[in-house]
Amino acid sequence: MNQAPGHPLRAETGVAALGLAVAAFSLFAVGDAASKLVVAESNAGMALWGRSVAFAVVMLTLVRPRHWRSLLLDVPVRLVLLRSLFPFLGGVCIIISMAYVPLAQLTTVLFVAPLISMALGRTVLGETVNRWGWFAVALGLLGVVTITRPFDGRFSWVLLLPALGGIFTAIAQVLTRVVAQQAPPRSMVVYTMLVALLLSTLALPFVWQAPTSRQWLFLAMSGLCQAVGQACMIAAYLRAGASRIAPYSYAQLLTATLIGFAVFDEVPDLFSLFGAGLIVAGGLVSLKLAGRGPAAAVSSRRGGRRR
Repeated sequence: MNQAPGHPLRAETGVAALGLAVAAFSLFAVGDAASKLVVAESNAGMALWGRSVAFAVVMLTLVRPRHWRSLLLDVPVRLVLLRSLFPFLGGVCIIISMAYVPLAQLTTVLFVAPLISMALGRTVLGETVNRWGWFAVALGLLGVVTITRPFDGRFSWVLLLPALGGIFTAIAQVLTRVVAQQAPPRSMVVYTMLVALLLSTLALPFVWQAPTSRQWLFLAMSGLCQAVGQACMIAAYLRAGASRIAPYSYAQLLTATLIGFAVFDEVPDLFSLFGAGLIVAGGLVSLKLAGRGPAAAVSSRRGGRRR
């Protein structure tokens, strides 16, 4: 049951929301790990196509036939298509980089997307961003530079692919805020699935390698984790606000780090850990202070002195 605005969530509702959020972010990490295994054994094109097919099968199962017409046509089609292109481009960058970048490092860099989205929201949509917001963006970008180390002699341009994926994801987030005023979330999910399926299928003749039984399993796991993760995320946001859910997104980073160590023998170095700390700090600053006006910030400081 939805709570009235301004009323605190009941304890059991809050626990359910946070549990769903942790489950969603953990499933995203597991799905990425399954895709990385396919990339290692086959290629990025097959991993992208297989994930799109598995996601499409889940959507076809969940969406009733009588709803397809309204989901596809009762929306601004061109705008929704444009928005759906950027998650696909982000996915291309992410999956290609899986062949070269450790899973935890890849996941960490992607966490810069909400910070870039905040900056784009200010420049494109005219949204208010205070000095703490810009400070958070600077921390996130410094974290990306620390992780990728562009001035290091061992630097490879492929390390920038996750950052480019984060930029495409941020653009998708900004466009989502625009499209959400004219189209329901389910339409955006359906269009995202269709665009990914169509474009990855067009590339299939150039990347096709017959998957083994093991690879089919990983492909199905990747698509299923993405689909169920999306469902859990939607359910979590129906029970709690974005500000309560967002800090638990770091469950994805923790899960990716553990999987990277256990499955891929990936051990983060000090630069990666420090860069991850900067990005996480930027995210926490943006959640705590970036959305506050001057009056709220002063009130917070005064409250802090009284405690």
